[in-house]
Amino acid sequence: MKKTEEQKRQKEDARKRKQEERLQKHVVICPHCGEQTLDHMTECPHCGGALRPSGYSPMDEAKRKKIRRITYPVGIAVAIVIAVLIVVLR
Repeated sequence: MKKTEEQKRQKEDARKRKQEERLQKHVVICPHCGEQTLDHMTECPHCGGALRPSGYSPMDEAKRKKIRRITYPVGIAVAIVIAVLIVVLR
């Protein structure tokens, strides 16, 4: 029984180490305050300085407008179809 408790503890320790290693891959240093922060953050939690997440580039405004121009009518059409189906199937 003591052996299984020790095995459980070892597994838990190994899991925690792996989790810590994965987390460390995503830690970067804030250029404003020098504190550690995660690479996906847009604002430093320590000093509030603006950060640019790695692999992130803001969407072009023209592309954003084009997507809106397409998705709004499609969404409205889907809502109308659902409403009609609800009324017809009652």
